[in-house]
Amino acid sequence: MELSLPPLRYALYAAAVSMSALLLHACESAPDSASTTAPVNNLSAAYPENRGCELPLQAPPPTASTSEFSQFAWQQFVALNWPASAQRGKPDCQRSIGASGPTVWETFKTTDQLFLPGAADPGPWQSGPLTEFTLDHRAKADPSLPVEESIRQAVGGWLIDQQGNPTYYSISVNQVSYEYIVGHHFYNANVVSQASSIRFPDYAMEIKAAWRILTDQDDPSRFHKIQAQVTVYDDQGESTGQTKPAQVGLVGLHIVYKAPGFPQWVWATFEQVDNTEPNAHGKASYYNEHCQGPYCTPNISPEKTGQPFTSPNQINRVTPVVPAVSTVNTRWRSKLSGTPFQYYRLIAPQWPSDPQDPGDPQGTPTPGTVANTVMESYIQPTSSCMDCHSTARVPGGRVKSDYSFTFLFAQPSSGQSRDTSREGAQP
Repeated sequence: MELSLPPLRYALYAAAVSMSALLLHACESAPDSASTTAPVNNLSAAYPENRGCELPLQAPPPTASTSEFSQFAWQQFVALNWPASAQRGKPDCQRSIGASGPTVWETFKTTDQLFLPGAADPGPWQSGPLTEFTLDHRAKADPSLPVEESIRQAVGGWLIDQQGNPTYYSISVNQVSYEYIVGHHFYNANVVSQASSIRFPDYAMEIKAAWRILTDQDDPSRFHKIQAQVTVYDDQGESTGQTKPAQVGLVGLHIVYKAPGFPQWVWATFEQVDNTEPNAHGKASYYNEHCQGPYCTPNISPEKTGQPFTSPNQINRVTPVVPAVSTVNTRWRSKLSGTPFQYYRLIAPQWPSDPQDPGDPQGTPTPGTVANTVMESYIQPTSSCMDCHSTARVPGGRVKSDYSFTFLFAQPSSGQSRDTSREGAQP
């Protein structure tokens, strides 16, 4: 069944140059067949530990298996993609997953709604339009800032799909994260740069999404999609200052959750199944098995090759999805049959299997390597969500920022400048 959303006020902005020194140093380190059984509208019948529309709050114990953390990740994915109610961040449990309208996570506050020009107070959680994305950070941020994650990959520059269109990125935070930042005035770069410590409370959450423009070469029923205003780029990857309407499909999703007992957070990453493996029509969104020319070696950053912005980047998966995750994927995708979400799969959960180990502040990231092909395209062999985000710091680098890069969006008060003296420094 096709998910058709009403036009939302989105403006998503694509990657056009490589990541700045801060994130560069910090981070360098065949799809399953979906079942055709009838859709299950209320997943609680199959998974009674929580209603399908409700986010699970407690993660499995640190010693739990990959299967158990995969199950938890899918419960999050379903609840976050449940139709939203009129109240920001809340599900409409009377409706079914896949129904029209914005999903729960799409009503979370975006970094653009949180970090305003002049460090203006963004107001209460319920303020402002319910689903407004305005992620023109290149236009709004001080040019001395490191490049923000919302418009670039973590490392390696832009990502062009096989239709020749750039991939677009967005970042949103839930109410717990939002109210922590607002309550401490950490939306102000001058305030957060002088913080003595950053410690998000339990239940904080960040959502990072990747989108691609859908064309007449795509089957839109295989994508969760929205109507968006997207930035138009010239042949050099520079913004023209103009936008155009487009239907964009979700191709990647990171879920980052500070579960109780997990100071290093709990992580999960999902992808649309056609990203790198051909669909029934023999096409993949980011890989062409018949590629010819100088840029056919997969997973090479355009920063290294000089590949032009108008040329598709060739991407394939380096680290396979492990059998334990695939088994859980098959079960959940079957339950989601009849909705666009049957065409998504968990790539991997990641969690600290020993979160209280005093000798290892990262708590032993498990598994050690996790990569989303549309978010860590060019660093897949060494990619680790926890390793990368453990280096995150506030603007100026005074203290670590509790695994969150969102403070890179913080803007200085009017008439003041940002402290950039230590940006890019290693912890």
